[in-house]
Amino acid sequence: MKFLRAAVREVVGLFVGDWLQSVVIVVILAAGWLAVSRVGAPAVVLLVLLIAGQMIWFARAEARRARKPA
Repeated sequence: MKFLRAAVREVVGLFVGDWLQSVVIVVILAAGWLAVSRVGAPAVVLLVLLIAGQMIWFARAEARRARKPA
C-alpha cells in the first residue's frame, strides 16, 4: 500500500508541477508582451532573463523535491 501511495504522490506531483510551471510561463509571456508593446525592444532582455530564472527556479525545486527522503 505504501508503494501505491508513493506512486500516486509522484504522478500528482508531476502534473501539479507542470501546470504551475505552465501558468508561470504564460504570466511571464503576457507581462513580457505588455512590456515590449509599451517599452520596446529592451524589454525583450528582461523577458529572456525572467524565463531563464523561472526555468532555474523550477529545476532547483524539482531537484530538492526528488532528493527529499520519503
